[in-house]
Amino acid sequence: MSKLIFAGDIGGTKTYLALFYDKGYHLELAREGAFSNSDFKGPDEIIGQFIKGVDTSDIEASGFGIACPVMGNRCKMTNLDWIVDGEEIRRKFNIRKLELINDLVAIAWGVDLLSKNDLMVLQEGTPKNGNAALIAAGTGLGEAILFWDGVSHIPSGSEGGHTDFAPRNQLEMGLLEYLMKIYSHVSYERILSGPGLENIYNYVKTIRKRAEPQYLKKRFEAEGIAPVVSEEAISGKDETCREALELFISIYGAEAGNLALKSMAVNGIYIGGGIIPRILKAMESGTFIKSFRDKGRFDNLMSQMPVNVILNDKTGLLGAAAYAAMLYKGTHIKHIEFP
Repeated sequence: MSKLIFAGDIGGTKTYLALFYDKGYHLELAREGAFSNSDFKGPDEIIGQFIKGVDTSDIEASGFGIACPVMGNRCKMTNLDWIVDGEEIRRKFNIRKLELINDLVAIAWGVDLLSKNDLMVLQEGTPKNGNAALIAAGTGLGEAILFWDGVSHIPSGSEGGHTDFAPRNQLEMGLLEYLMKIYSHVSYERILSGPGLENIYNYVKTIRKRAEPQYLKKRFEAEGIAPVVSEEAISGKDETCREALELFISIYGAEAGNLALKSMAVNGIYIGGGIIPRILKAMESGTFIKSFRDKGRFDNLMSQMPVNVILNDKTGLLGAAAYAAMLYKGTHIKHIEFP
């Protein structure tokens, strides 16, 4: 029997789990599952359900990407009332090795496993050997740096999404003032996330003093504000939605540029997160790249950095598997067979 690698991607809303057969320098999918976190009291319940009937002695190592800062193999999730203890889970299910890593670090471990079909190019640039970086807006805003060691990239976690929002013009200054009345601290995550897009929409609606159409109110109640704003903006039906998404993408590009400068990401910037699939068409409009490059005297440097959107929503799961395999093999996985 092949030994198994166990991987998980535990987000603020959903959890993806997978078991892989170890095939040497590549992994082959054995089983996968997706779960809604609201149906469970914690990840141990999800794991127990997923691996029911599995001989855990066959699991050589497990890696879980998780949406929170990980300290000592333990964390309190940022956008969910769960405390996750990796060592406790390891003992409960009798797994040899189990480590938690930040969810963006997991995606970063998966980047080198992606094909060209898994990426959408926003800026081709001229990639150089050096650092890369990753930014992802979803339930929250995640950021990670991929440090170049001369041979390969070593992902490092970050809580850059919680840094202070820095407005660049009068419209964004107004947004900061608006949000300061709501939150004690206005971070980029308050803007570049699902709840953040809702904040932007409410701000634009307030300053433009536009009446909200009845059909929109009904859709918001049934589907949630952020997904509806994205769809309405792209279809062009509602001006407030269109302006809100435009502002969201502009700030997203600016913060991606900030991260690129701080990490000197000459190898490229990767854009991920759960919001991306809904706004792909809008991301191609040029607004994102215009803000990304708008760094004064460093405009030329920014134009040379590749910018790619990650299309594969299982990248974090693949990265967690690659990390788990490295825990016991000590080598980097070259390929994962995953449908």
